[in-house]
Amino acid sequence: MPVKAAVTLKTIAAELDVSVTTVARALNGGERISPSMIEKVQACAERLGYVRNLDGVKLRTGKTFVLMAFLSIPTEEEIGDSGSVGLLNGIHKRLSDSDYAVRTVPVTKQASGLDMIKKIVSGRNADGIILDHTTPEDERVKYLLQANIPFVTFGRTSSSNQHAFFDLDNEFAAYQGTKEMINQGFKRIALLDADISYTFVSQRVQGYRRALEEAGLSFDRHLIRHMDQEAPLALAAATELLSSGVDAFVCVTEQVFMGARAGVHKTLAEKAHKIGFSLRSGTNICAYLNSTISTSFYSRVDAGWNLADILLKQIEGAPISQCQHIAKTTLRNFNLNQ
Repeated sequence: MPVKAAVTLKTIAAELDVSVTTVARALNGGERISPSMIEKVQACAERLGYVRNLDGVKLRTGKTFVLMAFLSIPTEEEIGDSGSVGLLNGIHKRLSDSDYAVRTVPVTKQASGLDMIKKIVSGRNADGIILDHTTPEDERVKYLLQANIPFVTFGRTSSSNQHAFFDLDNEFAAYQGTKEMINQGFKRIALLDADISYTFVSQRVQGYRRALEEAGLSFDRHLIRHMDQEAPLALAAATELLSSGVDAFVCVTEQVFMGARAGVHKTLAEKAHKIGFSLRSGTNICAYLNSTISTSFYSRVDAGWNLADILLKQIEGAPISQCQHIAKTTLRNFNLNQ
């Protein structure tokens, strides 16, 4: 059987009796091409089975069509990490109808990935970079601003006015969760959060404090615990705080909540149901735990989708003002008695 010849821009141009330039422009954004011609060219390309030759595009443009995502991973394996998996899922979803692929670099608190970022930039191995878990004076952000490469952060920095970012309204999320605990009648509410060096954590402390003060409850720094987001650490922190009369916990993630919940059940046994819980959540795990829980919810998949979408806008030359977005969480209540 003879091998079918590959469909090229020339094939489509001959089929439609137009120039190769017209076909190329119609398939690459439609610059100076009418909408009807774009539709006509795209329909013909699909009918003939045209597949874009990325190798040729790479040679002409110098693009790699690769995005690098530096995502934080936990150091413990008690529960695993739905956070990075959800983000990556969302990133893949957004890139599925583009020419871009994503490569992931796992990073820990001890290793930010700056050395790898420098190698990628100097070697021109990616067209854009995604970062999470930012700090106010993030060394990675400072370097990338100087390197003049498109990038987006999941979280804000002291230089946020200069770069693309997607973030949750972390102050509102903690305020929302704390206020819900207050509305449910709890008075001595602890905050179990991440390391204070991260930008989002200081924002959460502000929201927690604001909710307490609005309700006329005293803000007590001794009821705040900053830790790596690991269940065993949260279990130990919750156990300790229960001895000081804490009646509710506001938790930063599902992992922290799971550890705190285990600590409560271990300490109080049949009285554990008297302790309130709220958490910032990016999954639906709380719907399956058979417990009374409140969550400040924003899908991690949606967060990943937004990060990739903003980075693509950056690569296409959109102004910074169009590449910054802050999303609010939605309150969800899961009631064991309903």
